[in-house]
Amino acid sequence: MTSLNPTMRVGDQIVESLIKHTGISRKEADQKAIEMLELVSVPQPEKRVRQYPHEFSGGMRQRVMIALAMVCDPQLLIADEPTTALDVTVQAQILDLMKDIQQKFGMSIIIITHDLGVVADVADRLVVMYAGQILEQGTTEEIFENPMHPYTRRLLGSVPRLDMSKDKPLNSIDGTPPDLYIPPKGCSFYDRCSDAMKICKDNLPEFIEHTDEHRSRCWLNHPMVIMKKDTKGGQA
Repeated sequence: MTSLNPTMRVGDQIVESLIKHTGISRKEADQKAIEMLELVSVPQPEKRVRQYPHEFSGGMRQRVMIALAMVCDPQLLIADEPTTALDVTVQAQILDLMKDIQQKFGMSIIIITHDLGVVADVADRLVVMYAGQILEQGTTEEIFENPMHPYTRRLLGSVPRLDMSKDKPLNSIDGTPPDLYIPPKGCSFYDRCSDAMKICKDNLPEFIEHTDEHRSRCWLNHPMVIMKKDTKGGQA
């Protein structure tokens, strides 16, 4: 929404990247820009290529950004919150577009998002991070069906469900994230975890394998830990 230069025509921004990184002629770059807008389903690309960002809707600007990211044929596309500030219908269109492009070009996509609906829709593999630490990773199906880290379980529990009673309050995670200027020694989720033990405060375990594709970092799952109390401050 804000990454496009408001003083430059959309086509010129795509052409600038092409000439800078591929060295093709201006004429070739102009044609490639039109082709890229057509690829991301921007209507009337020959006309739109000469327009400014303010003449595009939010969803169309998002499509232009995808075209700009794709124009030099990358092997990897990193999409940071690609559906932010878009309504639900446009979100679905953008996600479908990204999946189509991924299949057409055979590239990989890393999506950074807090929206678990987006994860469920598009991701093959999932990495759950909190305060800079990877706490769980595996196939999306395994993690959604059998989350092993308390943070992952709390995240999934905070998502509204169609079968929930309208009177039931949404789950939330109490507390605040740690100060990353002073990173925690142990598990970054310690202060907000109802299952935390004494060992969690200063020590983060190595990854514990649950299946060939699924692993997590939590003392609750560690075979060498004997829990005496399943509450914060309990001994291990």
